[in-house]
Amino acid sequence: MWPYLVRRFAVALATLWLASSLVFLALLIIPGDPASIILGFGADPERVAALQARLGLDKPPLERYVLWYAGALRGDLGESIRYSSPVRSEIARGLSVTLPLVLAALTLATLISVPLGILAARRAGSWLDVGISAGALLGIVLPSFWVGLMFIYLFIVQLDLPLPTSFPIEGWRDPQRALLALVLPILTVTLSRSALLVRMVRGSVLEVLNQDYVRTARSKGLSERAVLYKHALRNAALPVVTVLGLEFSQLLIAAVIVETVFGLPGLGSLSLTAISARDFPLVQGIVVVLAAFIVLANLVVDLLYAYLDPRVSYA
Repeated sequence: MWPYLVRRFAVALATLWLASSLVFLALLIIPGDPASIILGFGADPERVAALQARLGLDKPPLERYVLWYAGALRGDLGESIRYSSPVRSEIARGLSVTLPLVLAALTLATLISVPLGILAARRAGSWLDVGISAGALLGIVLPSFWVGLMFIYLFIVQLDLPLPTSFPIEGWRDPQRALLALVLPILTVTLSRSALLVRMVRGSVLEVLNQDYVRTARSKGLSERAVLYKHALRNAALPVVTVLGLEFSQLLIAAVIVETVFGLPGLGSLSLTAISARDFPLVQGIVVVLAAFIVLANLVVDLLYAYLDPRVSYA
């Protein structure tokens, strides 16, 4: 197993290096001088030159790449132009909001969708199955921003629940208010993710229940519960694990919608601010960190696949 783990880690590191290099190259080939774009094309040449020196743009591209990569390996992603603070500090502040939102929503969505998907598969063709499938389809087609606005209207305007409509300025130093501010965003994300996962679990369980080895287990006189939980669910979990890995990656990128609706200072909102302010060091750092999380999620999925599927070779 260890050679397999080493290979997967090596592939993950190579992928991360390639992604970070492509990010650097993309910013390198952007037409025009980044310093002039940031300051405006009518800016004083001395200010432009000073910003070029601050960003390291006065050095040859290869030297800039080596310096940037060496700094990234030390955890130094440069300095944000807009905030005049280390990029890693701004990213850490955004992640402190986005990561709890994404992880809590995915956990809650899994706890909801797996039982519902199994129930729909076991009662395939029944009214219960039709109701669950219809509800899942409705959850998929409803836009997240609309669901978020409806939650605000229902729970805060109509029911007058004491839920804050924005994240506290002091952040997690006020944990109670911070947690309350995440309740509605988590429910919003959970609704759409649960809907997709319910359909995935139902389809996967139905496919496995029609396999020969399941019919053989039934013919031996095993109870339906034993057939389902001892023989079917492990194989049915394989596509679900894959989707969960993809969902985690997509939510990190798409969180900007929910964060905008609820006024959350997460990584999505920070990305929009960095792009609009042409804060290239911050944009570069955010993309690299997102790429690292996506590579890590795919690595975890690969390892879970090897654990769940005995056909995966460790050799």
